[in-house]
Amino acid sequence: MCEQTKGLTPAHLAPRSMGGCDHPACVVPMCWLHHRAYDTGRLDLLAHLEPRWRTEIAHAVGHLGLI
Repeated sequence: MCEQTKGLTPAHLAPRSMGGCDHPACVVPMCWLHHRAYDTGRLDLLAHLEPRWRTEIAHAVGHLGLI
């Protein structure tokens, strides 16, 4: 996203309320500002995650029962 390396928090690709987990393959590091935008639906991550985070996306989608 913004290439910040300090103060990152784990953003859950599949929300825990929907079956997501804290496994490293189910989260991506984000700064607080981008994490908040993602959580409130103002940030679409797919363009930023594909293809580098393909494994994490597949893991999260598995939790949602889409594959």
